[in-house]
Amino acid sequence: MTTTKFAAAAALIRVAIAALDFSPCAQLNTAIARELAIDIATFECANLSVPLDYTDDASDELELSLFRVAATEEPVLGNVLINFGGPGGTGAENLPAWADKLRDIIGPQWNLVSWDPRGTGKTIPFQCTPPVGFSSTTNTKRDLGSLVSTNVTETFLNVGWEYAGQFADACLEQANETGSLIGSAFVARDVMEIVDALDDGELLNYYGWSYGTALGSYIAAMFPERVGRMVLDGNLNPHDYQSGTYVDAAADIDSAFDGFLTTCFEAQEDCSFYSLVQPNTTGDLLTAMNTALAPLAKVANTGLQAYLTWLTVKNSAIQPLYFPRQWPQLADEITLLVNATTTTPPTTPNVTSNATRYDEAENAVIGIRASDATFQANLSREYLPIVEQSAQVSDSFSDVFYFSLWASARWRMPAKERYWGDFRETTNTPILYVNGQYDPVTPIVGAYNASSGFAGSVVLAHSGYGHGLLASPSRCAAEFVQQYFKDATLPANGTVCEPDASLLETWEAVVKASSTTSNGSSNGTSSSSGPGQSSSGSPGQTSSGSAPAQTGSGASVASGAFAATIGSAVMLVCLVFASL
Repeated sequence: MTTTKFAAAAALIRVAIAALDFSPCAQLNTAIARELAIDIATFECANLSVPLDYTDDASDELELSLFRVAATEEPVLGNVLINFGGPGGTGAENLPAWADKLRDIIGPQWNLVSWDPRGTGKTIPFQCTPPVGFSSTTNTKRDLGSLVSTNVTETFLNVGWEYAGQFADACLEQANETGSLIGSAFVARDVMEIVDALDDGELLNYYGWSYGTALGSYIAAMFPERVGRMVLDGNLNPHDYQSGTYVDAAADIDSAFDGFLTTCFEAQEDCSFYSLVQPNTTGDLLTAMNTALAPLAKVANTGLQAYLTWLTVKNSAIQPLYFPRQWPQLADEITLLVNATTTTPPTTPNVTSNATRYDEAENAVIGIRASDATFQANLSREYLPIVEQSAQVSDSFSDVFYFSLWASARWRMPAKERYWGDFRETTNTPILYVNGQYDPVTPIVGAYNASSGFAGSVVLAHSGYGHGLLASPSRCAAEFVQQYFKDATLPANGTVCEPDASLLETWEAVVKASSTTSNGSSNGTSSSSGPGQSSSGSPGQTSSGSAPAQTGSGASVASGAFAATIGSAVMLVCLVFASL
């Protein structure tokens, strides 16, 4: 019996024995709410056994943890399975944090279901600590100039390639038992097992965000006949993800950063960075940042530690670009960063919590995407053309955006099943792609590249900033999404939606809410951000994919973690200046 036939037969046996049985899980609800420090939607829990290894007919079983937030209106139309990206985001943390906002996009008549994918949460969590010690020393709206940068090729040749190999070796030693079992092809098969167990028909209804769009492409390519409804929001180019190179991923980050600087200038005294610099033009804000960063850039390529300092400082500006509601806080932290050149460094915020962290994974984002990567290189010269191409993508951020991706080319634990196809299929129902025109980490070109391979699919563009509809709400886009989930109606090709609020309106609303909160009328949630995501959306990030803990997250926990990151960056700047 072939592997595929065995898996199908095994799935039928498992479903016949026990379909999903969602039940209350109050203790976990309480723990997640405490960890995230926000109000969350109440969710139910269930478990499902799937093959640990789909390539082994005698495989042991793996228990998946699933979570459901019930529909709020009748008649209930069914279930929508949601992946929150990363890779590495858990369903346990993300679903209850985002459910209310997702309901505004998907519609109130659907049960929202998610799960902890392989390598995350408590589902064979990928755990790898980077090596401690090191043996070696386009968008038309963009017209503001760029941040000071370092030479990407020099970094790669001096420290990057060797460090990538040491990182890969360290992970092989620490995670070799399960590191080849967490790839996206296996996750796609898990999704089909979940669909069967939901007892909701044979077709999948799916909403994928960020890496969840790459997973959606894997699912659609491997199981095109089982696509019922599929909305992919904030799209990775599946070919870039498959290879592990992510070359196009930084294509719009400069435009996103320019949007931040422009909005700060327009907000004037409501932007602390504006208040500090008192600029005559937006370019004056950029000049102030470059003055602060120049000494770090000068020494960044002198050794690994110097580069990692540069990476930490500059990456701290990427994360809040995901969510325009975090931009006023980004301005506050940049003000601290610029002031660090002349003032006493502030104390790094204390964001420790008594809450136990749910996600047991560490660096799952690297473990998952590296195990999927099909491009492998033995010598630096084999990978160098990709580095040289990546260096041209973003004037401001290429020098830090791609660093953590280089380990993928030297990975020692390829997934036991990798998808080698071309992502060209005719799905049972055409796919709806949704993408912002100024997304910092999943540029709209990724949506068009993905759509070109799936017959009948449509790209719905919106002119919002940030990463996906959850970052830049649009009633126009939500109405198209809800109609699609109901009857598979797609918008016309070339449709472009507008966000519900302009960047300046969003900024001013955040400042006003923050002022109200500081006067003691807070409802207990962060007013400067939305509820959490996975902590790994940017290829430049190296943290594991836990929910509102870091990148792309919006909850109060995310804000605190971001403050700690930027606080550490400020300390690093101060130390560098003190040594000059």
